[in-house]
Amino acid sequence: MIYTCTTNPSLDYYITFTSSLTLDQNNRSDLEMFEAGGKGVNVSIMLNNFHIPSVCLGFIGGFTKEYYLSFISNYPNIQPLFTTIKENTRINVKIMDDKYETSLNAKGPYISKEEFEKFKKRTLNIYNDDIFVLSGSVQDEIEEDIIALVHELAQDGVKIVLDTDAHIINKCLDINCFMIKLNDGYFTNNEDVIETCKSFVEKGVINVMYSNAHKPSYLFTKDKNYKCETIEDSLVNSTGSSDSMVAGFLYSSLRGASSYESFKYANAASLATTLSNDLESKKIIEDRFNKIEVIEF
Repeated sequence: MIYTCTTNPSLDYYITFTSSLTLDQNNRSDLEMFEAGGKGVNVSIMLNNFHIPSVCLGFIGGFTKEYYLSFISNYPNIQPLFTTIKENTRINVKIMDDKYETSLNAKGPYISKEEFEKFKKRTLNIYNDDIFVLSGSVQDEIEEDIIALVHELAQDGVKIVLDTDAHIINKCLDINCFMIKLNDGYFTNNEDVIETCKSFVEKGVINVMYSNAHKPSYLFTKDKNYKCETIEDSLVNSTGSSDSMVAGFLYSSLRGASSYESFKYANAASLATTLSNDLESKKIIEDRFNKIEVIEF
């Protein structure tokens, strides 16, 4: 089973404008929609589109809780196993006009020790060879607890996937993660992307994947390294593109595909998502697959 963990999910409010926004004036939108957000949740939604079941872990609460769960119920292959908290699940605002894509992301709720212990009990059924995907930011007050939990799961033979804060990634390089997903947010001191990714493999990470908008993406493994050039096309929405890569790679890997094919599929999933208003279907992704060019270097 695949377990995705989003400690700070969000109810995402998308507002679209066909013309440019004007500051300090009223701007009337052309389209609005809500969606259940959060990086791990996005991975689960994409896996649902591949007809792969997963369990969603994390924290939700307050007046937004039931509305959030109503969106999750639309996905038959997702089992919600969230921990209820006292504070409200945050609401993020995604604004798109004819030129820019802007996100206004709330800090999110505080997680108490009692709430974290309830959450931790929900991880007791994660077993050897299950996959645990930790995605998105983690609240400061539970960061060390999450790091300890990841180590415990790894010791039990769980395959760990990390797409989260740099501080957490750096403290989990000793557990032979199945995959670590990086973007430019990890590199704050002008580090060399390729050399850093290679160093992660040397420390035991099985797959290290890097992507960022308008730049080539990379996959590094013990035996081979791959590069995929960006495809310049009409960007519709970048939200979830990185999460689509993670889900696409996992889906392809579970089918027994090679690292080359899995990386190509991951990029097809990411591309399809950026050209859509939502996380894309399996059919559309496979249509995009032939547009992806991956080289070994």
